[in-house]
Amino acid sequence: RRDRADKMRFIALLLLLVAPLALAERRQAIDKPTIDVFHGDGTGYSGKTFKVSLQAIHPAVIWDETKEGNEAFSGFTIDLLDLLKEELNCDFELSLGDPAEPESAEAALERVGAGKTIGDEREADFAAGLIHMTANRTRIVHFTTPFMTSGYVMVVPVPKPSRGLWNFFAPFDTLLWILVIIEMLVVAAAFYITEAPHMTVHAETDVEGSALTSVGDVIYFSVSLLTGTLDKSPRTWGGKLIMLGHGWFMLILVASYTANLASFLTAQALVPSIKSWNDITSTGRQYKLALPRGTAHADFLEFETGHYGYEFNVEYVDTFEEAFEMVADGRADATFEDEPVVQYYLEEDVPEALRCKLMEVGRIFAPVGYGLAFNLDSQDFITFSQAIVHLQELGDINRLQLKWRIGPGASTQEELCGFSGNDGTDAFLAGDFWGLVLMTSIFLIVGLIVNMYERHLKAKATLGAKTREVFAVSDPEPKIAAPPQAAGSSLETAVKNGVTQALTQAGHVPGSVEATVGYAYSRP
Repeated sequence: RRDRADKMRFIALLLLLVAPLALAERRQAIDKPTIDVFHGDGTGYSGKTFKVSLQAIHPAVIWDETKEGNEAFSGFTIDLLDLLKEELNCDFELSLGDPAEPESAEAALERVGAGKTIGDEREADFAAGLIHMTANRTRIVHFTTPFMTSGYVMVVPVPKPSRGLWNFFAPFDTLLWILVIIEMLVVAAAFYITEAPHMTVHAETDVEGSALTSVGDVIYFSVSLLTGTLDKSPRTWGGKLIMLGHGWFMLILVASYTANLASFLTAQALVPSIKSWNDITSTGRQYKLALPRGTAHADFLEFETGHYGYEFNVEYVDTFEEAFEMVADGRADATFEDEPVVQYYLEEDVPEALRCKLMEVGRIFAPVGYGLAFNLDSQDFITFSQAIVHLQELGDINRLQLKWRIGPGASTQEELCGFSGNDGTDAFLAGDFWGLVLMTSIFLIVGLIVNMYERHLKAKATLGAKTREVFAVSDPEPKIAAPPQAAGSSLETAVKNGVTQALTQAGHVPGSVEATVGYAYSRP
């Protein structure tokens, strides 16, 4: 019995020693990639061909339907696969996940075996495109390390430029304009005190009019410095000091207005009603979204609704191009798409009819990585991840981004189109200055009316002067006037003829004015 017990203890001890080694070996066999390949290794996969299921979304994968085989595909991800081909010494057989829905990431993943159990037959070894690495998808496929990270951006229609009559006042706040008016009135009051004819201490003054009418002249004195029509100058030293301060104020004011006017009229059309994703979530179902089906958009909206309770007004279409067209035509308020897709589309791929009608707004939201998706019973994703990291270290992936004009260095829509005139130029339109033309016309009409009144007063004064000259008696020696004569006397006739002639010269119709001849008697 003792020998049997000793044998049992020995066997148990041996099992305790061997079991950890067996588990470690099994774990190493599971964790170790099928093949450990690094850059420069000539062996690699020794020419093995992988079947790749593609999501055709620009600029990652561009599908040319007129070509066949691998020649039908180009794009950022295809260039990446070419680099991996050299890195891993392998080859690829490319095909669409679903030709009927080429942009569908779900179709590409299904061919890899997403949702199937280990050991089931797969139509492709891995999927590629711009496939989002989400928590749900990591349960059905193995992702490589991301070869690029980005996220969604909002796309909205370019707003029509505002054509308000008074846009040229907009560079200054309303309160600032009020302060400018108050400053000019205060300066006018100071000029009245120092320069008005009845108050100045100087022998001469450029201010004209009586105590009442000179008020308008000093207001003109103050305002004309702003408009550049100043034709007066202060004569007193107090007035000169006031003019120095007023002139400095107007110099800074005009310079600031001029600088701000150009930037304001150029940028005013760049303010759409939707400025970021927050404007969508904070307004409930107010804005209508157009989104492509078969992508990660639906999962994202489901997450937002489930976690935050947001509600959305959404219409799903077949492709992101259709969604963009709906936004440009006004059938939807906005859409969102991966930033690389938006950047490439707006710069290189947008139809001529939609050029400069869409714009990217706001910051990136829902950041995500893009990776290659392998089936669950494959460990090749580890080797591909090693190769992707090495390409990132070499800067090859960054060079691909520059080639396809995506990423941080891509051109903005403002640089490509400009929006001041909504026609792709930086030129101002006539509508930006209709208010200024109207204001100038009002001043012109009022000025002409005032000038006509001034002419009327002058004509009236001239007529009165001529009438007084006719009736003036220039006799240096006063004489006793003769008694009234008969109506037909020569003196009365002469006076009447003289008055008639004077009235005719003044423009009156003969016979329309009756003159009465009076007689002056000298005092005794």
